[in-house]
Amino acid sequence: MLLAHAVVVFLLGVGCMRWLGARLHERQDFVPVAPYFVAVTTLYALFLAFHASALWSRQTAAEDHFRQAVNSIARLQSFIDQQTLGLGDARLHLSRYVDAVIEEEWAAENATPSEDASHALEALRQTLIQASERVPAALGNHLWGLFDDIVRTRDERLWIGAHSRRDGSWILVLTLGLMSHLAIGVVHADRPRGGALALALFACATTASYVALMDAIDPFANLDTTSYLEAIRAR
Repeated sequence: MLLAHAVVVFLLGVGCMRWLGARLHERQDFVPVAPYFVAVTTLYALFLAFHASALWSRQTAAEDHFRQAVNSIARLQSFIDQQTLGLGDARLHLSRYVDAVIEEEWAAENATPSEDASHALEALRQTLIQASERVPAALGNHLWGLFDDIVRTRDERLWIGAHSRRDGSWILVLTLGLMSHLAIGVVHADRPRGGALALALFACATTASYVALMDAIDPFANLDTTSYLEAIRAR
């Protein structure tokens, strides 16, 4: 897809350059001065930088929240496994929550909350409320802190998933990229060979930039959900 995009914008730039070059003898003053294309390409570079920064920031945030969620689940599971606390039901609810997250929320690209996961969390909450009445206050507060961490990281993961599919910024970047190719073609109307070389180099540069951003389109692509299972079952 990116290769096809590079070929298309290159051909459009060459076509614009040849169309204007064929009319130079009629309207010489119609061709913009050479520095003109810098304004368009600078605007394109700025929006590309902002777009890349947003993508990489979401990817970093997704990785951080993922690690925090796994650690919180593992720590809560270690406390639940202490037989003296009598939290057997909590172990079941936490396992149900992990299964629902993997099978439903991750399957939906973390864009839609799972009702099963929400029900499991609510059941876990009720179990911890009952447990808080018979365990020391310090231990109860620690359990609630771990539970709150699980809820918080889930909310943040779902927010990132719901807001990571914004096509508007991609459309703007691709449009400005096309306009930059056209601007380069326009200012090289009197030098078609040099213009073709400049367009080819610019098409390669923009395509390389898009390739570098492809891995960050899905902020959860490089995360392995088996870490959830290891956290809940390795104890």
